[in-house]
Amino acid sequence: MELEQLMNIEVVTASRKSETLLKTAAATHVITQEDIRRMGATSLPEVLRGVPGLQIAQIDSNNWAISIRGLNDRFSNNLLVMIDGRSIYNPLFGGVYWNMHETLLEDIERIEVVRGPGGTLWGANAVNGVINIITKNAKDTQGAQFTLLGGSQEGIFSARYGGKVNDQISYRFFTRGKNVQQFNDTPLYQANDHWRDLASGFRVDGDMDAGSKWTLQGGYNTGHANQLTSSTSLIPPATLPVADGVNYQSGNIQFRWEKQFSEDNKWRAQSYYDFFGRHALAATNRIHTVDLEIQNQLKFAALQKHEFVWGVGYRAVVDELESSFTVAFDPRHRYTRTFSAFIQDDIRLTGKLKFTVGSKVENNSYTGFEFQPNARMLFEINERNSVWAAVSRAVRVPTRSENDFRINFLATPGKDQFSPPMLFGILGNRSLVTEKIYAAEVGYRSLLTHTLSFDTAGFYNYYDDLIGTRTSAGFESNPFPPHLLVANALSNNLTATAYGADMQAKWQPVDYWQLVSTYTVFKMDAHYKNGFAGAPADITHLEKSTPRHQFSVRSDLKLPYNLEFNGMFYYTGQIQARGLHVAEQGRLDLRLAWVPSPKLELSIVGQNILNKQHQEFAALDLFNTQIPRSVYGRIMYRF
Repeated sequence: MELEQLMNIEVVTASRKSETLLKTAAATHVITQEDIRRMGATSLPEVLRGVPGLQIAQIDSNNWAISIRGLNDRFSNNLLVMIDGRSIYNPLFGGVYWNMHETLLEDIERIEVVRGPGGTLWGANAVNGVINIITKNAKDTQGAQFTLLGGSQEGIFSARYGGKVNDQISYRFFTRGKNVQQFNDTPLYQANDHWRDLASGFRVDGDMDAGSKWTLQGGYNTGHANQLTSSTSLIPPATLPVADGVNYQSGNIQFRWEKQFSEDNKWRAQSYYDFFGRHALAATNRIHTVDLEIQNQLKFAALQKHEFVWGVGYRAVVDELESSFTVAFDPRHRYTRTFSAFIQDDIRLTGKLKFTVGSKVENNSYTGFEFQPNARMLFEINERNSVWAAVSRAVRVPTRSENDFRINFLATPGKDQFSPPMLFGILGNRSLVTEKIYAAEVGYRSLLTHTLSFDTAGFYNYYDDLIGTRTSAGFESNPFPPHLLVANALSNNLTATAYGADMQAKWQPVDYWQLVSTYTVFKMDAHYKNGFAGAPADITHLEKSTPRHQFSVRSDLKLPYNLEFNGMFYYTGQIQARGLHVAEQGRLDLRLAWVPSPKLELSIVGQNILNKQHQEFAALDLFNTQIPRSVYGRIMYRF
């Protein structure tokens, strides 16, 4: 696509209605299918590398830490991620189990990334941003496609077939198998993170009559992921490293209906059921989610300058959690629900000036009523330039774990027969309130020339009631033997400020070559509230788990004889995650492809070429795995 086409691509995540990227009053980035193809990525997290404002850190072969504008962790619980409007935010721990949502990357139409609060439209947990993965209509994936990938670390096989029932109804279904070898960790031991996954899915799209359409889609994932963890006991040996395995499965089915009665009256209804299950040595979790939502885009003849979007929703979550001494939940079963309603008004003040105001109201089982307002202003300087500003309030509701869990992560025996053992634990808190963000943003978006575009946004965020820990000690007699408990109880005892900027420039000097460069600068300062000190690691992790500077550049070059050469370089500044230092690093990925026809593509990809192995993140419950250099070849054939 030419740069002018890219700036006028239509997006929906920032406002829940279709509008061009140039006229969007939010820091929005779009990853197209062509971007995904040229990256040579094999997973959703790798596709997101290079998006300004995002930190992507691989933990091991099947775990990632992904966040927008700070607060990064294995479970980044301030980021909402959706696939076709279905939330994959995990209600147990928060965040996303990325290895449980494998899909066919070739079926993705685009990925919209909104940096900044999205609570007014998408509800609690869309605090720092929203990632919306939008797949293709079934009518755009007709015929058969086979893909075979093999290399030093992973192998993938996928098959897809699309067809038509009649002129109004199209369908597709796919299956994808993935096998990732365990990473080498240190000369002393290996990472024990071998990962196998099998994903299948379908989508059916139909046109009922003029202006009306529907979609039925679903998917199923099952797999096994090895991991290194630890087992805790009051009986010596107290704490031991354990080579464990996680068996998981997830499934969903979703129905969506859209009806356009007129240009001024559009309706959309969606419902889905989602199942999540994981079994490991420490715990077994099963979660069922039902979600219903209705949305209306409306414009009144008497209020021509106003365009409203409003909607209502309901979500129910039922869980069944089996516990162990290491990880325990009380109660084992819980039913929670969320009622929501939102309204947003776009007011066209002049031909070039638009003002947007709205709010979402939610009532949830943990904290009751929550309000998430926002106000935005967009000024279209001309057809090639626009500036925007926004102020927002958003919240994150405490998760089931933060309310009801206990983790015993370390035990030490007594010094002698008269000294009791010591147990270290993390305890949930049912008195937690929501984490809050008050955000101010400003941005500028421009098609400077027909060969150069520029997009930048600056932000200032104030966080209140962030969840940290408070340490106390006391004796317990149950479980036996009696012991001293050093408890880190969760508490809303932290505040923080974060500020920075993210920017992107695209330069296409000739038709066959494009350069894309991004830069992000970020700073966070965290403090204890009212002098209530907690674990020092809480402050350190908040302030230093996201790098101060990130930079990326991607070159896409078309060569003679149907060859393509793509290079991606990513620089990430140093971080300190969970008290462990991770050095600054540069990563280089290269792809060479031969595409003799739309039916056939052969490619070879090298990832992390500059480093034999390197560490990207440190997680509390995982060992610090080194990410290795890898190379693979790929064949894709369509007919």
